[in-house]
This record gives sequence, structure tokens and C-alpha cells, in this order.
Amino acid sequence: MSAIKSHIIGIAALVAGLTALPAHAQNVSAARPDTIAAVLQARGLPSELKQGDGNPYIRSAFDDMPFLVALMNCDDDKTNCATVQFYFGFNDRKGFSLDKLNEWNATKRFVRAYRDNENDPVLVMDVDTDKGGVPQAVFNENLSVWLDQMQQYRRYVTE
Repeated sequence: MSAIKSHIIGIAALVAGLTALPAHAQNVSAARPDTIAAVLQARGLPSELKQGDGNPYIRSAFDDMPFLVALMNCDDDKTNCATVQFYFGFNDRKGFSLDKLNEWNATKRFVRAYRDNENDPVLVMDVDTDKGGVPQAVFNENLSVWLDQMQQYRRYVTE
């Protein structure tokens, strides 16, 4: 191989490596809640990071429906979290039919519904952001699925 060809291949490899860096820098991760907040805010959704006794979470809302983005699988200091769980629930539909929840779950792939410990119907969806996070476009697509399913669930529970 000629020296010029070898040099061109080396430069191409360097450029390919450099162009991969910004994509990684824009990954969304539960370990960096600001990256999640940025996606929510870019969609025009509120984003308020909260730290209670348990794991941290982000409060948001869509179409008059408040929801949480819980930061899960955190270390002992409640930082460096690995996953998120979107969470939406009702507190005025106590005892919603388990048969209806099973019917919902049988037809859905990415979300699941159940009755919480207060007997309220809730909807959740998990996203794994461990090992450096997920590309912003992938997280944004998961958010789109969540928002759509949340609207469908509201209609389903309130009909």
C-alpha cells in the first residue's frame, strides 16, 4: 500500500472517530438527569427534578396529565442511576377492573398497567439508559411512545 493511501485511510479513521464523539456526548442517561430534562423541554414539556427520600425523579406533564420520570437502579447515594421508569396514574379510579387491566396488557407491548398499593390504576414504561446512555433520538422516540400510550390509557380508564 502506498504511503499516500495509508495516510488517507488514517485520516478517514480519525475523522470517523471524531464524528462519533458528538453523538455520544448527546446521549440521554439516567445518570445525567439534565439530559432527560433537555429532551422534555425540547418537546415543550415541563421538567422539574425532585429528590425525595427515595430515588430522584422528574415531574412533567402532557395534555393535562402529570407524569413522573423516575430515575431507577441508582447507587447508594441516589446518584449514578441506570434506568428510568415513566409513571402515570389515577387516584380517582380505585379498584379499576383487573380484567380490564389484563385486557390492556394483552394488547400492549412497551407499557404495562397494574393497580398500585393504593388500588389505583397506573401505567409504567421502562427505558434502560445504562452503559453510557442512549442516543437522544432513541430516547425521544421512547418518549413519543410513552405520550401516545398515556393518552390511550387515559381514554381506556375513563370510558
